Amino acid sequence: MCPREGPGRSMFGTIDPYCLLAVLPMLFVAGIVGVLVSVPVGLVVAVVAGLIVVFDSWANRPGPVPPVRRPRPSAQAMSAPVRRPRPPAVRPDPRRPRPGVRQPAPGAPYRR
Repeated sequence: MCPREGPGRSMFGTIDPYCLLAVLPMLFVAGIVGVLVSVPVGLVVAVVAGLIVVFDSWANRPGPVPPVRRPRPSAQAMSAPVRRPRPPAVRPDPRRPRPGVRQPAPGAPYRR
């Protein structure tokens, strides 16, 4: 089972390296403030830096893995016979009378 699947999937992802550009100076400032000004204020700044790292890791968590779908042939496609191309259509002769149309008798005058 892949670590991205199922209930054991991690709630956190990787830490963006650009996030460290903000967090490392904050930790440096937290250390200086903790030593020179006040330890509780330095701890608050360090906790804020830690929360930024946690939020960044949470925002970069892996998404759900879509299930693999394999196309299945349909039952109709499996049972259908192989189709062959049809021969070209034969056009009726224009000089030949259509069936069911009454033709005048030979030698009869033409009527419009």
